Amino acid sequence: MGERAALHSVERPDPELLGFLASARDAPLGELEFDVLAWLITHWFKVGRPSSGRLSATFGDLARSLYGRKGGGTQYELIRNALDNLYAVSLDLVLVKDGPDGPALKGSRRKRIIQTLEVRDPDASALPSAGGGVEVELATWLVQQLDARTITALSWSVIRKLSGVSKRLAVYLAAHDADFSPITRHTERYTAELDDALYEELGVTASRDRQRRATVARALARIAKHDGRYSSLSVEPAGGSFVLRAERPIEGVLLPLPTAE
Repeated sequence: MGERAALHSVERPDPELLGFLASARDAPLGELEFDVLAWLITHWFKVGRPSSGRLSATFGDLARSLYGRKGGGTQYELIRNALDNLYAVSLDLVLVKDGPDGPALKGSRRKRIIQTLEVRDPDASALPSAGGGVEVELATWLVQQLDARTITALSWSVIRKLSGVSKRLAVYLAAHDADFSPITRHTERYTAELDDALYEELGVTASRDRQRRATVARALARIAKHDGRYSSLSVEPAGGSFVLRAERPIEGVLLPLPTAE
């Protein structure tokens, strides 16, 4: 996501992802694809979590949610391409189970994110005022995982205002929601060392440590501006290195999943 070119192949070795090691291939994946998928999942909750996974929306709905306004032909093309990329991408899910000698691979499955995609072009729509639209069917495995709520809740109103490193950092913090620990009766904290692995995960490409820390600090400040759940987001020295430090009130940190409108 962000200023880097969209990737055609993504690998994420994460045994906590449904017990799988996952990689994605076959289509470019970038920030817009993430936003469109996040919007579709949020919309799925809002329309009552249909077991079929089928969703419908106009391009105007998508453009207003993604850009804050209905937009025109350029936005339509960007959204259309992002939907095409999401439909084309496949996930290789390799089952991992703990064994006596450590994690062991137990087979693999290839899955799609979107099972069907139907597009009504704006100029061919039966209702021109609707600006065309899409019918999407989320993959069965994804619907099952969403219905079981084995997911991290993200605030769409916050995510849509972020980009690049700040968006990746917001997702990173949300993914570590369970790793916050109490430091007082009213406050809990999460810290992570700013090392090469974390910089790579966040997409920070500056060569000097000072520049990389400054990039993270700016991203944290942007998150703090739009996400009131955190009482403090900062980069702090710790021993001979630096850490990312996030603090929030213990009460009121719950971010509910969307409900039907």
